[in-house]
Amino acid sequence: MSASPVSASPLFAGKLPSLSRITSVIMLLVGILVVGLLFYKVMVGFFIPLFMAAALVVIFRPVNEWFLKRLKGRRSLAAAGTTGVILAIVLVPVGLLVSIAIGQLTGLVSRTDLNDLKSALDRGRVQLGLNLPHADRFRRLDELIAKLDDVKNPNTVLLEIAEARELIVFLDRNVDGAVTADDEREAAMEQLSQFREIAQELSDSKQSETPVDRIAIEEEFHRKSVVASAAIGAWINAKLGGSFRTQAKLLTNPSERDVALTVRAVREYLQPRFVNFTSATGQFLVQLLIGMLIMVISIYFFLVDGPAMIRTLMRLSPLDDAYELRLLGEFEKTSRAVVLASVLSAVIQGLLATIAFYLCGLQSIILLFMITTVMALIPFLGAASVWLPCAVYIGAVEQRYGVAILLAIYGAVVVSSIDNVIKAYILHGHSQLHPLIALLSVLGGVPVFGPIGILIGPMVVVFLQTLLEILNHELESRDRVDSMASPDDDATGTTDERAERNAAPAAG
Repeated sequence: MSASPVSASPLFAGKLPSLSRITSVIMLLVGILVVGLLFYKVMVGFFIPLFMAAALVVIFRPVNEWFLKRLKGRRSLAAAGTTGVILAIVLVPVGLLVSIAIGQLTGLVSRTDLNDLKSALDRGRVQLGLNLPHADRFRRLDELIAKLDDVKNPNTVLLEIAEARELIVFLDRNVDGAVTADDEREAAMEQLSQFREIAQELSDSKQSETPVDRIAIEEEFHRKSVVASAAIGAWINAKLGGSFRTQAKLLTNPSERDVALTVRAVREYLQPRFVNFTSATGQFLVQLLIGMLIMVISIYFFLVDGPAMIRTLMRLSPLDDAYELRLLGEFEKTSRAVVLASVLSAVIQGLLATIAFYLCGLQSIILLFMITTVMALIPFLGAASVWLPCAVYIGAVEQRYGVAILLAIYGAVVVSSIDNVIKAYILHGHSQLHPLIALLSVLGGVPVFGPIGILIGPMVVVFLQTLLEILNHELESRDRVDSMASPDDDATGTTDERAERNAAPAAG
């Protein structure tokens, strides 16, 4: 008796799950998703303390192993000793340095005097050759360039044209400039005269004129305004020595009102946060203390129960154990590479730069150390973004040229170069992120995670790279299996097909 078509079909070779079981699995997945979202909302506020705790546990694992050997495997005591070491050499010193730096910043802002700042700016401009007589009139002329295209108010434009001509005459007479600026001045005055004629025509035009004539006058007005503005800009650039020097002089010669507003704005922003204990400051401090407490507790329990936690996560995770071990290995390697290498390099650069700042006689040493250390963590900017302005300040404002040159040489040869030596020694040949990817990960991590994003951003990129490599390895493995199985299937068919062919003669 021949087999029925349904039973012979390979699609029905296995028993299908019941509808109730499928429904149960679907509801289980929905429940896991809902509870997972709730768990995320509960734990998202503690992500940064937990992450930092895990990174510190990885970095200080050799210390914990040393305690385990000395304490004969007593994990609780070893974890307590390692946590105490982390508090003593990392958390407490960082907290003290940050508090001192905030105090120095507050004192610096409170002691800032407008007259002293103005005098320092004046000395710096003179030394750099950026002093600009009658800077307010140049700024006004630069503002008028952007206002000459107001086609709806031709009468106002006529007044601005007259003001621009007066300013050009005054500045040409009272400010020294290149001889070639005379031709540019004549061209600017000519273009302003032509523009004044079309502006006057637009002002005198009546509503009785046809729309076509009105549009033609307005188009000519726009064209003449662009040409006149360009001519004024060309004269200013020629008068002040080129476009770059023009912008530099305009930026470095702010009005007294602008300087006073800037100082007041900075003072109003900083003082409520760092001087007065406002509600915002109190809330921030409370959140900071809670985060620090959670991080310390997490460090202790990660050290005590870390292996058991990892085994539990591996048992519950649907990923293959080999992939999970690889991710854990990448976390450890990345923690050492990003956190240990980057932070240690930044701290050493900050210390070396601070020694130079102290010898140069600069004030607020702790503040400069903190700023240099933080900037050293950012690719492309680095410690040079601090020691270079300090060298310029010492030379241009304090007029100590020898000290400024020595600081610049020391910063370039020692401070900024030690970074490559330290990272090469710590990483021992481990690959690093491309500088562009590292910069983008830092700049993108800070808005998402806050200041700690300087460290978390690159680690996220490394984890993504690892997951993509695992996915690529899985796809390649499946392709190899398929390619090895396909020749046999083409030649002999599937197992069921071969069985049917062998059974056919016997049935006949």
